[in-house]
Amino acid sequence: MKTFSLLFASIAIVGLPLLAAASIEAKGPPVVRLASDLIGMKVVSQQGDDLGKIEDVVVRPAGEASYAVLSFGGMLGMGDKLFAMPWSVLRSLDANSSRKDDDTALVLPLDKERLKGAPGFDRQNWPAIANPEWTKEIDAFYAGDLTPDAKKAVDASARTSSITWKASELKGANVMNPAGEKLGDLKELAIDSNGRVSYVAVSVGGFLGTGDKLVAIPWDALKFSLGGDQSDKRVISLASTKQQLESAPEFKEGKDNRASMCDPKWITSLYAHFSCPVYWTGPMSKTNTRPPKN
Repeated sequence: MKTFSLLFASIAIVGLPLLAAASIEAKGPPVVRLASDLIGMKVVSQQGDDLGKIEDVVVRPAGEASYAVLSFGGMLGMGDKLFAMPWSVLRSLDANSSRKDDDTALVLPLDKERLKGAPGFDRQNWPAIANPEWTKEIDAFYAGDLTPDAKKAVDASARTSSITWKASELKGANVMNPAGEKLGDLKELAIDSNGRVSYVAVSVGGFLGTGDKLVAIPWDALKFSLGGDQSDKRVISLASTKQQLESAPEFKEGKDNRASMCDPKWITSLYAHFSCPVYWTGPMSKTNTRPPKN
């Protein structure tokens, strides 16, 4: 009996985490969407009522989760107010939904009365998003609304990064090499269902001496810093050879290519090209999920 009790205790302590890990593994990699599709995307209630749309996405380096910025429009009597929330508060529409716009809407599973008490700001007067404290009230309000496997928001006072962008601001931003030469312009971001930026598309044709060429680059391969006389200029750099960029996976624009550009197997090959570990695997995983097996 004693041996049995010890064995049972071992299962209780060790077995449950193993079962949890197996359950998480079964979920597979996160769903990835392009920022150009997300901005302007409709947001609906659990009952299917239109609540508003995504106005922008606030992103950070180092794998930190993004914040969705929503407008609720006249339906909630909010006027020109905007509302930021951790990305993982939002849900995808159920695969069995009868709606025909499954890929063009996200669900916000909060009732209208609760939303009326959410922290917001005026459209014409954004908060200082470079200040880590700006999300403190937001994180507290939505603390109980995150998806079960979402990474807990880093406490505002513990954050060290002041490098923060709106996704709409990043388009057209310069990407430099360590020598200060311009490699190209950032054209697109891919963001996963946990709010993490997966990769970016950069136009590198000028640097390569060719016509316009779009290549995909892992978010983790980029370095972000502050420069300029006042240390207020945000700098994006990539340590890459010309040969590596020439052979980098091509980013293909257009509706017909969206599925392939968001395919986890393709993203895995992209990370391999730049010798970056795939962020959804291993001990540093932000989603604790693994890509599907072949």
